[in-house]
Amino acid sequence: MIQAKLAMPPTSQGCNLGRMNSIGSRITAAREARGLNQSELARQLGVTPQAVQKWEAGETEPRRKRVEEMAVILGTSAEHLLIGGSRPDAEQSNVGQPIPITSPFRQIPIVGTAQLGAEGYWTALSPSEGHIKFPTQDKDAYALRLRGDSMSPAIRSGWVAIIEPNGDLVPGEYVYIKLHGVHDEGESMVKELLRADDYEVSLMSINDAFGRRSIPWEQIQHCYPVGAIVPPSKIVQ
Repeated sequence: MIQAKLAMPPTSQGCNLGRMNSIGSRITAAREARGLNQSELARQLGVTPQAVQKWEAGETEPRRKRVEEMAVILGTSAEHLLIGGSRPDAEQSNVGQPIPITSPFRQIPIVGTAQLGAEGYWTALSPSEGHIKFPTQDKDAYALRLRGDSMSPAIRSGWVAIIEPNGDLVPGEYVYIKLHGVHDEGESMVKELLRADDYEVSLMSINDAFGRRSIPWEQIQHCYPVGAIVPPSKIVQ
């Protein structure tokens, strides 16, 4: 009698090993080692918690620029997050090692403080001082200090949004939008970008209470990516 040889299913250990070879699993491990949850990491990167969730689940992959920013926040290297290998952090090495970053650190000026309105927008900026040191390829980057609780819990009052006018618009990430208005007093806002086509921009409010909003391009003065949201402790006077 010929006995059929059954293929054994992979063990859970093998599945975990394959899982640890993904960029999503390395982001998860580095984030948890840093003591951050997905929302906290998203806030510091200037993306939505859903974007981080999709990266870690392997549904999408972050751009190289985002990987570099994550490496700084998580205390590891971009190469480790991308391809694996040993982590160059304090837990596995007694020697401090610099984190490879391809984007140069720039002194990004804080051009003003935005007092957020009831729906997460403002119409004027008050003067502010200081700058943020942050890795960015955008030589025209600038920063806005945000005040108010209408964007909570995603963005806390006093935190700083880094605006990158020359960056790419990416669905699922935050954008800074300024509308046309009288005497340059048009409505401005920071919202999640859902979609942008030739006719309009679709946005989601950071505070879920205000839902979605679509704005025709002819009403928009500019729409710039938010490179990151950083805490006030990073401000250099």
